[in-house]
Amino acid sequence: MASQRLNFADMMKGVTILVIVIYHILAPCGFKTFIDHILVSALVVFFFYSGYFYKLGAKPFLENLKSRAKALLIPFFKYSLFFWLVGSIVMVIQKVEPINEAFLCLRNFFAGCIWNRNIQDWFGWEYYHLGKRYSFLGDFWFLIAMMFASIIFFPIADRVLKSAVKTIIAVVLLFAITGALRTYQITLPYNLQLVPFWAGCLLLGTLAGQYKLLEIKAFEGAKEVVLAIISLGIGIAICMYKEPDLNTYRGTFVENEVYNMTLVIVSSIFIIWGGSVLCKCIESAGIRVKEISWLGSHSLLIYLYHMFFAWIICQITGFSMKYEEPVEMATVGKSVLLCAACLTLCILRYVIEDKIKAGKE
Repeated sequence: MASQRLNFADMMKGVTILVIVIYHILAPCGFKTFIDHILVSALVVFFFYSGYFYKLGAKPFLENLKSRAKALLIPFFKYSLFFWLVGSIVMVIQKVEPINEAFLCLRNFFAGCIWNRNIQDWFGWEYYHLGKRYSFLGDFWFLIAMMFASIIFFPIADRVLKSAVKTIIAVVLLFAITGALRTYQITLPYNLQLVPFWAGCLLLGTLAGQYKLLEIKAFEGAKEVVLAIISLGIGIAICMYKEPDLNTYRGTFVENEVYNMTLVIVSSIFIIWGGSVLCKCIESAGIRVKEISWLGSHSLLIYLYHMFFAWIICQITGFSMKYEEPVEMATVGKSVLLCAACLTLCILRYVIEDKIKAGKE
């Protein structure tokens, strides 16, 4: 049973990471409008499954925190420094980046404001343009936000998860805190204004895991497939009804933030249930799912690598990812190739790493 659970969860995470890659790399395409609407719901799915397999009381708080810090903070510093160093060397050689500004960019990045005008205003720094050239560092906010979400999650989980009612109350309060922060347009480094929301999603995932709400027996008939597709359709339709999700860490907010956040939660419920059932149906039908599950099991580092690899490809080909509309079909074609090439490089990296490990063993 454990392997099945991990498999369908990895399938869902694999789909989630594909949505994120498409959102970031296919920005010039008109298809991005669709991704704009479903992006945050995809992230909710990711956090939900991150909490699904948490076992209450299995480890002490400090041990849980140490384990999560090792999984998140070490990659944050290791990969961010490596990507910054390689990117800076390339841009200095190309004479598009003076050495002193490369170090200013690093300072801005660790302060959490490379993409954030509001945060830079706090410090009185006028280096927002550096973020445009170091776009491959922009997504590292996710690791810090997830770390802080864990700091909130672990102590709350230990106190409320024994009661479903207390857990739901805690989730509602966490969502309410995020709603207040978004309503008053409070922007924090590394998107930390959304941390209570992510912690709430982790709690919901753990609550579902405790009651085994997604531990559904193998399906054989077409009825379950139809119901799963309908559920997914309802979830996506709700996503399309709400406003597209803007980059809140850039200080851009839309009206009716709390209303949109509520729609994200509702749509995510339908997507999680429908997606989980559909994944189990696909697996029970004997359809090959190894590749999409593999993407899910490597989702965190693919998330880190994809923008850097996209930047490398752009540097080699001279193709610039543009975010303006309208877009010529030639640009759309280049974006699709860019997405495929980026994913290929990510996968190739892991294949090589696995072969090296196998050789050592």
